[in-house]
Amino acid sequence: ILGDIIKEAKMANSIVVEVLEFVRPIQLQVERAPLDEVMKDSITLAEGKMRRGAVSINTTIEPDVPELLADPHQLRQLFSNLLANAFEALGGEGHVDIKVWLLPGEEEPVGAADPQPPQVVVEVRDSGPGIAPDDLERIFSPFFSTKPQGTGLGLAIVRKVVDAHDGHIDAV
Repeated sequence: ILGDIIKEAKMANSIVVEVLEFVRPIQLQVERAPLDEVMKDSITLAEGKMRRGAVSINTTIEPDVPELLADPHQLRQLFSNLLANAFEALGGEGHVDIKVWLLPGEEEPVGAADPQPPQVVVEVRDSGPGIAPDDLERIFSPFFSTKPQGTGLGLAIVRKVVDAHDGHIDAV
């Protein structure tokens, strides 16, 4: 019985922590953030959240990708949430590919718009079963979850961090 109580208390604590992370306004602490270090740390954090098992991870960062001016702590949280979801979806077997490249900006503005600056693109793809088409539009919504024990806040926090960095996120 004591083991069950401890297990339930840990689950309740993790729910409270996720809710607090979601409702708390993000105050970015912007600094130079080398993505290779952020990714290594994120993998370690994700392994602490969800058992990785035999999941292999391949990370490719193109050499022209500069250090980001971003909040490295928030980026670690973002990528560790994505990776923990991938580990869970894979059930201990499969692989995750992380690819990072620089999308060049526009030299000349199109129409009356300002020229688009260069953008760093991060793609996280796993070999899991994928997301049901009906769920694609809702997966970043707060409290939406397809998991019996899910709070529905992990990907909502991911979206919040991306938005705070003036980024964009899609699921396909």
